[in-house]
Amino acid sequence: MPHKKAKRTTRDRLRSETGTDLAPGKDSLRNEPIPKSAARVFNSQAVRDEFKLKKRKREEEGEQAAKKQKTGKITNNKSVALKIQPGESIQHFNRRVEDDLRPLVKTAVQTSRAVARSTAKAEHEARIEAKKARQSKSKAKEEEETPKKPQPVSPPPETDKFKDRQKEFQSVSSSAPRRLNDVAQAPPEFKKLLRGITSAIGKRDGVLSMAQKVMMEQEREKAIARYRDLKASMRKNGDLGDKDDE
Repeated sequence: MPHKKAKRTTRDRLRSETGTDLAPGKDSLRNEPIPKSAARVFNSQAVRDEFKLKKRKREEEGEQAAKKQKTGKITNNKSVALKIQPGESIQHFNRRVEDDLRPLVKTAVQTSRAVARSTAKAEHEARIEAKKARQSKSKAKEEEETPKKPQPVSPPPETDKFKDRQKEFQSVSSSAPRRLNDVAQAPPEFKKLLRGITSAIGKRDGVLSMAQKVMMEQEREKAIARYRDLKASMRKNGDLGDKDDE
């Protein structure tokens, strides 16, 4: 089996057949690639000289040429093909490729999203238009099927029968407005019936005789005279009291 170690006798026989002090083969260390960290140490002087030469050229050509060289563009506006640099690992090279392709991918994604949005909007508008068309067709069909009902005739407005009749408040005269500190000189006289009083009360006037009416008028005049004398005496006493106080 290849994964097992050969016997000692077999190994000694093979060693004697091949011999010793042989030339290195294809798997020697000379053919192995040098690691990047070791290459920086071994070629440090050459790298430094190359950097100085590039710096001198950039100073001679100017800042514009330096910017173009830094961005990887040539004067004829053609992009340089990405290639792996000597001593660069595959991880760093993949990162440079991703950075270079990121703007293109972003633009493609934005374009696809815009197209998807416009397509969805157009489909939505088409569905709305189709729905409106179906509704209009169904409405027109219903109007054709349903018979037209006659519109009801509104009755004429009612006329007021008591329009020309005189109102109650127009025939009754309003009393004079009351003022502050008014003094009544006589009891009120009711020549007409007040509101809410039935006409049965007015029939009592026929019971009294003319003599009784005259007597009532005389008594009324006496009461008015006594009331006026009383008010005059009270007013006079009030004036005298004010003078005594002075």
